[in-house]
Amino acid sequence: MRRAVLVVLLGVVACSVACADLPTSLEQFQAQIAAKGADPKASAKLFFDAVYVYLGGNKALGEKLITEILKDKDWAKTMSYFVSAMREKPYIFYSYAKGTTPENLYKMDPSKYELVFEGTVNTKPFGDYEDGQVVKLTLRSSGADSARPMFFERNRAGIYKVREFSSICVGVRPPKVPEIYGEDIPESTEPVWVAKHWLQGILVYLSGDKEAGLKQMNSMMKEPDPRLDSFHGSLEPSKAYIWRSYVKGATPENGYNVPDVQNFEIETYYQPNEAPTPTSTLIRMFVRSSGADTARPLKLSKDSRGQWRVSEYSSLCVGVRPPADPNAGDF
Repeated sequence: MRRAVLVVLLGVVACSVACADLPTSLEQFQAQIAAKGADPKASAKLFFDAVYVYLGGNKALGEKLITEILKDKDWAKTMSYFVSAMREKPYIFYSYAKGTTPENLYKMDPSKYELVFEGTVNTKPFGDYEDGQVVKLTLRSSGADSARPMFFERNRAGIYKVREFSSICVGVRPPKVPEIYGEDIPESTEPVWVAKHWLQGILVYLSGDKEAGLKQMNSMMKEPDPRLDSFHGSLEPSKAYIWRSYVKGATPENGYNVPDVQNFEIETYYQPNEAPTPTSTLIRMFVRSSGADTARPLKLSKDSRGQWRVSEYSSLCVGVRPPADPNAGDF
């Protein structure tokens, strides 16, 4: 009968442990424990309240509250895994608040949150303890695939203190921090547009307007390269024809002539089943060169805004057939 009453009580209290302002003093927290601690679910909520106070910047108070709700009062020395998790990966603990996700960076309101419990309450997880003396709860983390256990032990006053919670501190999926590649360029949601304007920046640079060309080319790159180290010397004036060979109509026979670097076309294509989709974040596009027998791959990456940037282009730096006119190296 005692166990049945306890199980019913644990189920009812789920509604009463959802949200309340975080404690601002040890005395207030002790009063909350005295009022609610006969229910392990409420004790679980109080444990997270204490952790959130610590993570919120008031470490001195947070340490006192954590000490109050834990059975092990020497936790700062004996639970290095817990201390490390709070210091290095605080989002682990935020992941237990309902509604948090890696995508929303586990954002939550510590003064108004709800824990998500899974399954039934195990009031006898260990055979050598009487029913209800030690209780096992399982909590859901929005950053993990399976629920995680917490164990509570009832003291002489009938209060459940946190006994064991190492699984709660195990890593979860990290927050998905938005990736932003440079300034906002709305047109760059189109990969071919990005490839063309990247090449145009290179051609402008090679035509003599280095400042404008460098600015444009770097604006189209995932990782700007103002020193041009990643181009492997292909931007030397004597090799300018390599880049002009990617312009439609420029050929070895006409000296890879590009009449207008502000107005030209390029030829690109994707391999079968490699065309970008709404969920693509990395694609491989092929760019044709009139000085090579095969098209060359150009990789582009998409950031959190849906904008593409050139991310790998070493194949385009490789030499092509030289122009028929050996003096056609310059614009």
